[in-house]
Amino acid sequence: METKKKENIAICLNCYKIKFTEKYKKTEKSILDVFGTNKIKPIITEFIKSIDSQKVFKTKSQDRILYLKDILKLSEKDNIFICTIMKGHNGPQTSIDELAGSQVKTVGTVSKDQYHCLPYFLLIYINQTNPKDILFLAQSYRQYGFKEVFEECFREFTSEKSNNTSVKFNPLSVASLFEKQINDGFVKSIRFIKHGLHKNAENVVKGDKFSKEQYEMELAIKAKNGFWGIKESLKYDDASFIENVQIDGFEYNEAYADVVIAGRKRTMNLTKPSEFSAAYDITDKVKIDENTKLPDFKEIMEEALDILKNDLIPYV
Repeated sequence: METKKKENIAICLNCYKIKFTEKYKKTEKSILDVFGTNKIKPIITEFIKSIDSQKVFKTKSQDRILYLKDILKLSEKDNIFICTIMKGHNGPQTSIDELAGSQVKTVGTVSKDQYHCLPYFLLIYINQTNPKDILFLAQSYRQYGFKEVFEECFREFTSEKSNNTSVKFNPLSVASLFEKQINDGFVKSIRFIKHGLHKNAENVVKGDKFSKEQYEMELAIKAKNGFWGIKESLKYDDASFIENVQIDGFEYNEAYADVVIAGRKRTMNLTKPSEFSAAYDITDKVKIDENTKLPDFKEIMEEALDILKNDLIPYV
């Protein structure tokens, strides 16, 4: 009997800090400065009004939309808001076909004024003891997400509340996650990157019309059994180990580790470990509906709350 191949569906939670600054001055602003409150409920209530189904948010190009689907959790006590939202995109008119046996029948159409939509999970959290910025957890699915549409929507919402405020979504960097992934993962290779060409390699591109500065060279060291002895030296707040690695005849600008975690490869910058961004692959912890191919959002919520409580709040 042939075994049915498991579909490779990645469910990831990517973590960001939403920060606010004074326009043109780059002076940091608190949430209270921007919205007049540190409480999640009044902020999120107004935000929902800007993206709900009565007033669907559209991008400037009018080809993408974002709107609320379900509120999974709104905790005033903990300053947490969790929901699923719909991200949609439009395109040329397409037909909706139904397959019955060997016959195909067109049962409807999706016009250029309608949108193909998918649901996504998001979590917003405000730390009550230090309410300077907002933690934002965004779900990606099949390597796609909604962050870029959400950003545009949130910027527009913020400008209505405070027109002299700039909004930035910065990837969240967490020391504990960096070191956990190094320690628990399989370090498959270390790659040393040089921006530009080494002089000894110029003959390789002889006659090419582009300048040598537009090239990049890479020296990769791979280990079939992984790199175990150096793990203790790869620290989030210390890049001295990799910076002191000398390779005769090869000067490099950056070094990366290819780390396999739960069967998936992740590339980590070892020369700038503190710029590591927090992203959690929760694929193996979430059920996928066999028919819809969509994840169980309540299970995603449980994982997100666990990450928030144990990995993020203690460190940010």
